[in-house]
Amino acid sequence: MSAARRRFVTPGKSLCCLITTLFFLLSDTALAAVNDCDKADKSLRCEDSVTVEASTAPQSTYGSLDAVTQAASRLGLTSQETPRSVDVINRQAIEQRGDQTLADVVEHATGMSGVASPTLSNNFSLRGFRPVSWLYNGVETPGSTIQLADPSHYDSVEVLRGPGSVLNGLSAAGGSVNVVSRQPTFSRQPVELDYGLSSYNSQRLHIGAGGALLDDVAAYRLDISGSDNGTNVQYERDKQKRVSGALLFKLTENALLTLSLDRMLNRTTNPYYGTPLVDGRIARELRDINYNNLTDSRIQSNATSFQASLDWFTTPEIELHNQFYYYSGFREWHNVERFRTSAATQPGYVNRDSFGALAHDDGLIGNRSSLVFDRPLGGFDNRLVIGVDVSKRRFQYYSNGFPGSEDVSLLAPVREDFSQGTDRQRSPVRHVTQNQYAGFLEDHFSLTERLTLLGQLRYNHMLMDWHFQSPQEETHKHTYVFSVWSLGPSYALTDNLNVYANYTTGQEPGNDLFFLSPTQTGLPLTRTRQWEMGTKGQFWENKGEATLALYELRKDNLFVPNAQQPDTLNAVGRQTSRGVELSVMLRPSWQWELAANAAYTHARYDEYRGGSPLRSYNGNRPAYIPDWTANLTARYKPTESLGLTSSLRYVGSSYNDDANQRKMPAYTTLDLAADYQLTPIVNLGVRIRNATNQLYAYQRTYPDQVLIAPSRTYESFISVRF
Repeated sequence: MSAARRRFVTPGKSLCCLITTLFFLLSDTALAAVNDCDKADKSLRCEDSVTVEASTAPQSTYGSLDAVTQAASRLGLTSQETPRSVDVINRQAIEQRGDQTLADVVEHATGMSGVASPTLSNNFSLRGFRPVSWLYNGVETPGSTIQLADPSHYDSVEVLRGPGSVLNGLSAAGGSVNVVSRQPTFSRQPVELDYGLSSYNSQRLHIGAGGALLDDVAAYRLDISGSDNGTNVQYERDKQKRVSGALLFKLTENALLTLSLDRMLNRTTNPYYGTPLVDGRIARELRDINYNNLTDSRIQSNATSFQASLDWFTTPEIELHNQFYYYSGFREWHNVERFRTSAATQPGYVNRDSFGALAHDDGLIGNRSSLVFDRPLGGFDNRLVIGVDVSKRRFQYYSNGFPGSEDVSLLAPVREDFSQGTDRQRSPVRHVTQNQYAGFLEDHFSLTERLTLLGQLRYNHMLMDWHFQSPQEETHKHTYVFSVWSLGPSYALTDNLNVYANYTTGQEPGNDLFFLSPTQTGLPLTRTRQWEMGTKGQFWENKGEATLALYELRKDNLFVPNAQQPDTLNAVGRQTSRGVELSVMLRPSWQWELAANAAYTHARYDEYRGGSPLRSYNGNRPAYIPDWTANLTARYKPTESLGLTSSLRYVGSSYNDDANQRKMPAYTTLDLAADYQLTPIVNLGVRIRNATNQLYAYQRTYPDQVLIAPSRTYESFISVRF
């Protein structure tokens, strides 16, 4: 059944310590779900009645196998029914952990590594590849503003591991993140008020409400949030304002129309671009110094998203769905970005250069229509969707070429205007247009009562038009046509345990198509393919939930420099990753709940040349890909009112370069929280992030410059529901 109709039943010391802790906790504890109508369910029937079945298992916060997911299929399948690896992080888990941005949320997903910051967006990796794709209600979203957005506007966050091209066309090989916005329902939703006050005079506020406007005719959902955050880095300040709302209309007894609008404004002054290494090492005394301390330094953006969705249930067996989508975003940078002690002319100084003034102007408009047929075939259940997707994206890039250079004191850099480094302003560099149309088909067929088969197919036709305006004016066009497919059986060993296998193909650009140089516009797309097998299930009378996946993912047509002309690229490289992923969730009683995951990734270049002079990187690990990642969240309630939560995260070592000469050490972080239900409507508490004040670098922005993670911070918060 569709999501709109269905009811559902509601390897170092650090890693060793994490695994030991997990084993100890698992030996003493473990989940399940109560049947309920999903809060995002817009069913014409769900609003009228809610059926709750008795269950001995306490309700789960972190369980996701019963959740319907849009990330891997448009057939309304649950995570357990889908023969792919999907994590679904619900709103309750997000609120309990106190995640402040979408980037904070996805860090808890199995196998996810990387980070998003105002200066470094979409540097996440999954299954040995980076970056990942980002979608908003199933539509791939341009730009990077979504990653730092307040998650209080989302009902859930879905993470698909592996290629998503059968759903979205061009898609990142490693995986994709789909955020599901909060939706209106005809049942009353409580008024929400959340306020947090934290270190560096940081504050955040969220207000939300929803419910019926006219009984059985119209309903609404409205969320407003704002934040003003400081950090340990000098002068850095981030301010964000966001409003999202949706209206639901019951046009007839069988038709629903949902209109949603999302508007976000963001401004970061003196954003942190990193810390220069001294003799190749991190100097602790430089941790809080901001070398991008210009008086007019900033990153600012605005983004607007509008969607109109029509769901028409023409008969009990046929559904029509239509989604119109629109996005417009503008983001600008005005900063100095690179800092090198080795380039300074005298000791005790650092050279800062690359005074960048640039902007991205992005727009997307499109429409997706689909027909769903839910009728038996040969006496067996069968659900089929067939549809078309048409879209147009335009992108304008402005830059000043990153000129300017000066030496400043290493311990006390001078604070001055941007114009002291350069007076060159940004100008148009390129205007790119992408027109595409696609046809897609999915079928979920029950071969027997226990064996199902999910098949997916997509045909994509895309025309790229590049108009380069600098350094010289020229125009290039290229048409890309491709088909991708996926096939996977799932077998129910028991009512609660499935085994599955899957093969899927995909396509992604070897580089971002919107940033190709004129000499690269003729290159083909990168091909991806993935084998996966695994098991998913619930156990211990539904008090436990576990998933296990093994995979091999390969990408062909990596862009490799030509041996005779290094500035020219050839699409001949290959990269492969193999790995295993495990997630476990336990809820043995109302007092205890545990969620843990671990992933091992063996990623290597099979055929790749780079560097200057060119040399082979065959057998090397790709940059910023750790071999191990793990997460553990434990929650204990000594009383009905008091809750204690701890979150432990481990990220293994990685390399900062394809030559594997610069190694980034592994790190482990610990977050702690306590909350108290003061009254039935008031909950208050405290959180400590990076409780051990771990000093570690999570990214290298230039060869001799790293991003150091934020220091320990404290937050007090209050949440009111009435």
